[in-house]
Amino acid sequence: MKAKSLCILVLPIFMQMPSLFGQSKVDAVVNIVKSVTGFADRQLVEKIYIHTDKPYYAIGDTLWFKTYLFNAAYLNASAKSGIAYIEIADGQNKVVKRLMVAMYMGLGWGNIALNEKEFPQGNYYLRAYTNWMRNFDNHYVFEKQFSIISPGEKDMLINAKINVKDIAGKQKASIKLDLTKIDRQPVRFADFQLNIKQGNKVWYKDKAGTLIDGTIAFNFDVPEKADPGKLSITLQDLKKPEDNPIYDIPILFNRPENIDLQFMPEGGYMVAGLTNHIAFKALSEDGKGTFVSGIVYNNQQQEALSFHSTHLGIGSFNLKPQTGETYTAKIKLPDGTYSKPYALPLAKSLGLVLKVLNSLDADSLSVDIAATRDLQDVNNTYYLIGQSRGIACYGALIKLNARENKIRISKALFPTGIARLTLLDANQQPLNERIVYIDHDDYLRIHLATDKKDYTKRDSVGLDMMVADKDGKPVPGSFSVAVTDDSQIKTDSLKYNSLKTDILLASDLKGNIEDPGYYFPKKYTAEIWQHLDDLLLAQGWVNYDWKAIFLPPAELPFAAETNFSVKGRVTNAFNKPVERSKVVLLSKKPSFFRDTITDKAGMFRFVNIYPSDTPAYFIQAKNKRGKSMNVGITVEEFKPPVFFPSAIRMVPWYVNIDSTQAKTISNYVTFKQELYKQVGAHVLKEVKIIGKKVIKDSKNLNRDGGSDLAFDQEDMDKAAKMTLGDWIYKNIKRFHLGGFNAPFTYFIDGKVFHLIIDGMDIDYALPPMSAYEHQKYVKNYLDYYMAEDIKGVEVMISPKYETVYVKYFAGIGAIPGADAYLEVTTYSGSGPFMKTTPGIYLYKPIPFAPQKQFYSPKYISKATDFFADARSTIYWSTNIITDKKGKAKFSFYTSDKPGTYTVWINGCDMNGNLESTARKIIVK
Repeated sequence: MKAKSLCILVLPIFMQMPSLFGQSKVDAVVNIVKSVTGFADRQLVEKIYIHTDKPYYAIGDTLWFKTYLFNAAYLNASAKSGIAYIEIADGQNKVVKRLMVAMYMGLGWGNIALNEKEFPQGNYYLRAYTNWMRNFDNHYVFEKQFSIISPGEKDMLINAKINVKDIAGKQKASIKLDLTKIDRQPVRFADFQLNIKQGNKVWYKDKAGTLIDGTIAFNFDVPEKADPGKLSITLQDLKKPEDNPIYDIPILFNRPENIDLQFMPEGGYMVAGLTNHIAFKALSEDGKGTFVSGIVYNNQQQEALSFHSTHLGIGSFNLKPQTGETYTAKIKLPDGTYSKPYALPLAKSLGLVLKVLNSLDADSLSVDIAATRDLQDVNNTYYLIGQSRGIACYGALIKLNARENKIRISKALFPTGIARLTLLDANQQPLNERIVYIDHDDYLRIHLATDKKDYTKRDSVGLDMMVADKDGKPVPGSFSVAVTDDSQIKTDSLKYNSLKTDILLASDLKGNIEDPGYYFPKKYTAEIWQHLDDLLLAQGWVNYDWKAIFLPPAELPFAAETNFSVKGRVTNAFNKPVERSKVVLLSKKPSFFRDTITDKAGMFRFVNIYPSDTPAYFIQAKNKRGKSMNVGITVEEFKPPVFFPSAIRMVPWYVNIDSTQAKTISNYVTFKQELYKQVGAHVLKEVKIIGKKVIKDSKNLNRDGGSDLAFDQEDMDKAAKMTLGDWIYKNIKRFHLGGFNAPFTYFIDGKVFHLIIDGMDIDYALPPMSAYEHQKYVKNYLDYYMAEDIKGVEVMISPKYETVYVKYFAGIGAIPGADAYLEVTTYSGSGPFMKTTPGIYLYKPIPFAPQKQFYSPKYISKATDFFADARSTIYWSTNIITDKKGKAKFSFYTSDKPGTYTVWINGCDMNGNLESTARKIIVK
């Protein structure tokens, strides 16, 4: 698709007659426009969105998702990437699961089973990206926070009230905890161990009991060295601590005197002597927008103006700074006093101010360019460039011969979404920039018609969907649909982050957007439109370097992946490429065999492979004589990026929930109890069964795989790309380097550590060396092997299992009891070689997300004597396809719970048009 199919490009000339400019200046505008659009076409930035079936989950649920991948410029299906990566990280930002998703025409889908082993109760991040997206700002990476909960009848809900005051220069916190059961009854006269922690550091420790109303109140002196943003209260019932969970309550300070207040002048900076429009944003300590009102003072402490926020801590005002003056703002605190001063940006004595008025009902943008007297020279040339999604839609050559210059730009030149106006100087360097939102109301129209007015339990629901454009013409497209039970899942369309809000707004703004759905009402009011404009002023950002636009194309470091492939290099003992080496690729699941020949560089490549959810490949290479000796294989493996977690602290599901959420949790527990009753089940206490793990193909010298500790293939698979050394430190207690008399020796529980790989001691042919050299030698092995190379690990430390190892490896005269042995069984099974077996490579790529079909029961009878239907997700479909008439049908059955369902629909035609919508269904 060419740029002209997205926008209409015009080159109006303002302020002077065209003949006065000269053809070279007009050509410069054309060249800038071509450079901007050419840069976008070369970059091919992608945007990605993940639609999940619900906003939070219970342990044992399945997370169902659909992936939408767009070319950011045209919002059509991205042809650049055929693979997307989905990852889930826990509250500490540690990646728990990483999967690949095969993308076809910009669409992909899958599901993730949220089992308790991998996903314990807690807060998580869901992220999505492509390898190509790593070349650009991380803001294009999709990120969503969600919780996995497991509420039970005995669980608690905790309402925490924290008040912090500065008394004599010290921060003193007054904390009150209100503890209730799931049924909202107070937790009376219960004793708890109460700690206040920052990571592993305990700042406060006490035992506390609840009163008759279920409350605990105490005071806490906040230490100067403590980080308020990382403090948490932990509670554990002292009655049966082994059976009771530890509740973690983040301490969210919201001290008004610590509000973060920032000022963002329109266009980028303030200029003295000119009227400047200035946006501001106030964030409380919990990272959320908060209402503020205050006064701006000059450097003589004279009041210049008053201001107040209008929505979620964001607002704007006009200020005409005077030359030589500095300005500060103070906000009014709850006690009537005023805060510390917040500095406004320094005003430049020389410069331009770019002001854009984007009225809701106007068909054009009103642009004012004001300049200081020094710049009001007829010989000064400026360029005003308007772009949307990186494509140039407007260009103008400007001469400033007056103090203010007004320009009108038709909104029709830009598509719906964010438009960016940039003022450049004669050297094509940016001076001012402003973003606005263009709304042509040309989103898709999704109409849903039910076959009945309302429904009963276990009733069939039929829906007819009709999709058209703004002119009523039918639109074929792909849509994902989630139907959830409102009594179990709280959905709020005002706050919901949808395909529409993410692709058209959030993905082009810096920072978190609270309540993104608020900015996309069914019909705009002047108030909401102004709030949207203030948001863009406060959180607009430059998405690329203007210098790069005019430079020759540069090769980007991360290649686009059109499909999954296995590629690598074959080398000889001297690390030289082996040409025409025969390379064989074997897999058991799915079962196949392929072979190929290396090129002059020793490179090989296998394409058009679709891995299963647990893939493992054996790659074998041979030299020209058909031998694998002295032949090594390296495989190009995906090295995942590391993302920084969101600055907004996640709060557990049981802390400070509102009445609607509490009712949702109560309903969930009730449903679970009903299910147990109807199937005649009851909950048993957890029974820990300890059995021996037998490692397949292990060379363990003890009979029947005897060991003190064993980890099998399932344990190793969870470690992903972790090195053997890192894995040992994490999983084997008291493994450490150095002792009082042996600083360069590894130990386990005070016993000398010996590493055995596939039955072979790594020291089997070791020449004499110092203790320091030996430590480095051992560390090479610990760093070289990855958990994915290993089938299992066994630890022999007690005399019962260690003795036979001492006799075999140390000799008859050795003394048992002083050594610890670690038996590592690798997939290659060929012992401790620093090449993963000559000519053989085990490759375990990131698995593809499974694509199971969502189960939706079909009831012939409405009888309820078999089981309780307590589904929270009633229906999920990743690919509802509308035909050439824009029509589609889908159906499902209701559950046993009367109430309302929310039907969430996201979708597009993958050709620039999209929509997100919701509606309710009543079940009586």
